[in-house]
Amino acid sequence: MGGAMVTPNNPAHLSSGAATGVGLGLLVVAWAVYDLLWKSPLGKNEMVAGSISFVLTVGVAYGLSTVMAGRAAYIHVGAMYGTLMAGNVWMRIWPAQRKIIKATKEGTTPEAGAGPIAKLRSKHNTYMSMPLIAIMISNHFPTTTYGAQYGWQVLALIVLVGWAAVKFCYVKGASEAPTRY
Repeated sequence: MGGAMVTPNNPAHLSSGAATGVGLGLLVVAWAVYDLLWKSPLGKNEMVAGSISFVLTVGVAYGLSTVMAGRAAYIHVGAMYGTLMAGNVWMRIWPAQRKIIKATKEGTTPEAGAGPIAKLRSKHNTYMSMPLIAIMISNHFPTTTYGAQYGWQVLALIVLVGWAAVKFCYVKGASEAPTRY
C-alpha cells in the first residue's frame, strides 16, 4: 500500500488501494483464464495454447504498465506466474498424484487423464520458473527493465527468452543418455 504501486504521472490516476485491487483481481482472473485455456480444446495443441498464453502475458504486462508503476507491473506479472505455479501444484498436480497413488495401492488402474494433466502442468511450472526468476532479478536493473521507456516490451522479451532457455535445456537434456549408478 506504499507509494511504489503507482506514480503521480500515471495516466490511469489510480490510488494505491485501487491498484492493489487490480493486482489481487489479476491473480484470480489469471488462474481462471489459464486453467480454462489449458482445459479447452485449444489446450490440446501446446503450440497454439502456448502462443495464446504468451499473448495474454504480454497483454497483462501492457495493461498493468498503464495503471501501475513499472516496478509494480513487473512484480505483479511475477506474482501472476507464481500464483499459476502454486495453483498447478495444489489444484492439478497433487490431486492427480493422489489418484494415481490411491489406484496403485488398491491394485486398480489409475484414471486415464490424471497422469498427463499432472505432467503438462508440471512442464508449465518449469517454463514459468525461468521468467519468474528473471523478473525477480530484473528489479536490480531498473534502467534496462521496468524503468526503461519500453518496460512492458522488455518484460515480454524476458518471458520469451526464459521460455527459450527452458526449451533449450529440455531439448539438450532429452538428447543425453541417462547416467546409471
